[in-house]
Amino acid sequence: MTTTKTRSKSSKPAAPVQNPTVYIVGFAPSWEETPWNDGAELWGMNALHKMAGDKPWARWYQLHDIDKHHKQDRDEHVKWLRESNLPIIMWAEHAEKYKKEIPNVVVYPRDQVVDAYGNYFTNTVSWMIAHALIEERENVGVYGVDMAQDTEYGSQRPSCEYYIGWARGMGVNVHIPDTSDLLKAPFLYGMEDGGPMRAKMLYRQKELTERKGKLEQQANQVQSALHQVLGALEDTNYWIRNWTMEGIGDGNGPT
Repeated sequence: MTTTKTRSKSSKPAAPVQNPTVYIVGFAPSWEETPWNDGAELWGMNALHKMAGDKPWARWYQLHDIDKHHKQDRDEHVKWLRESNLPIIMWAEHAEKYKKEIPNVVVYPRDQVVDAYGNYFTNTVSWMIAHALIEERENVGVYGVDMAQDTEYGSQRPSCEYYIGWARGMGVNVHIPDTSDLLKAPFLYGMEDGGPMRAKMLYRQKELTERKGKLEQQANQVQSALHQVLGALEDTNYWIRNWTMEGIGDGNGPT
């Protein structure tokens, strides 16, 4: 059984920070809802710079080994990290490996974070939230992080929600966009049965299934008509090739 330690008064916090508010930004659609210019400190990650490299970032997290996770765009990625002049947060072993190429690398305080909050980390966002907690930030926004259950990131969602819960338990104000799947439930267990929501979704399913059937029927009709035209065109080409002379009657020769 995994045990965790709460931060004691004797724990040494990170260096004092001036901005009490940070926004953690990921790749999911809700990243576009990030308030880019309201004074918060913006934290990006991984290859998000391909989508939003021009935003006023304050720091960047790259906890993966670049050589393994960026085989296709390795040089481009390293170049952006270096030229961004941002603090690039990495594990100590990766910082040592890439410090010549990325001199602005900063080591993530992994041991301090694990000692304070345990080892239930399954994604970069969880590490970022915990980093905000160890730095005693007061407000944390999490944008572009959905981790929907039916995606490859669904298994990472519990860890993220765990640290959001820990943050709120510490009195940190955590904002999650309404469009994110994080901390969302279709109904209140024990008070609601989910009947209205299920009925609504079943009706929507029926409607979409009927529309799908009609569109498939139309597509089949179009496909059938296309085959007829192709057949007629092939037949016409046959007659042109075998029963007429080139240049006769086509405007390029005698008639």
